Amino acid sequence: MTPTVLAAYQPEGERAPVDFAAAWAAATGAQLVIASADADGTEQGEALSALGRELRADTQRLTGASPARALHEAAEELRAGLVVVGATEHGATGRKLLGSTAQRLAHGAPCPLAVVPHGWTAGGGLKTVGAAYLDTPEGHEALHGAAAIARRTGASLRVLSAEKPHGFHETQGGGDALTPPTTYAEIGSALRANAERAVAAVAGEAGMPIEADVSVGDPGEFLVAASRHLDVLVMGSRGYGPRQAVLLGGVSARVTAEASCPVVVLVRGSEGALEAFAGAA
Repeated sequence: MTPTVLAAYQPEGERAPVDFAAAWAAATGAQLVIASADADGTEQGEALSALGRELRADTQRLTGASPARALHEAAEELRAGLVVVGATEHGATGRKLLGSTAQRLAHGAPCPLAVVPHGWTAGGGLKTVGAAYLDTPEGHEALHGAAAIARRTGASLRVLSAEKPHGFHETQGGGDALTPPTTYAEIGSALRANAERAVAAVAGEAGMPIEADVSVGDPGEFLVAASRHLDVLVMGSRGYGPRQAVLLGGVSARVTAEASCPVVVLVRGSEGALEAFAGAA
């Protein structure tokens, strides 16, 4: 069955989410559906239809209590493999925040959610795919999902791993009379070894260039900075809460709001969510 990409469209807003969904669909062979909960007038409906013709995509005019709820119901009805929404609004201090639709979907979307930053442009396509990796079930799922998409699209894969230890400083930390201190260099070496083992585990089956990049520091800051050199970043959901739903933790919430590239957040407890795109005709 050909997977479906559902893109949220606002007739009076920018079309970055639709452009990314179209690029994803073209790269993976998926079906593109463009949906709008705001095309309630003749002019908006015509704009939606014209966009569908331009991109050779199906369109839907949604109704519901809220755009997030309408998109959620459409994703369930279509059995979508990916929902794509716009990312950011600016708060009173100028800080980037997730828009209300993205925020609501990010706490219950029934399939992986792609959050596209304001002003994103397609550029040269999906050439570099990033995976946010830690040695957790969610981290392994992000790595395998990103590898599947990179393999399908012919992209290179960059594995990103970061950890910020608590109670440590630049030279040493965690030591007492019985426990020797641990340096940042030792933590970094362990992170790199872990990431390289994970890369080795998928390298044989992936058949693509793979690079491991690790950092001892704030994971959110590291991933936001790395996103400037990626075409898409794949990361796992929060490690607890209901299964079969996207759930944002502190790191993923920051990254989806501030990243320079689109960020795909996986559904918790739904293994192989992106592999379906890798097998698309």
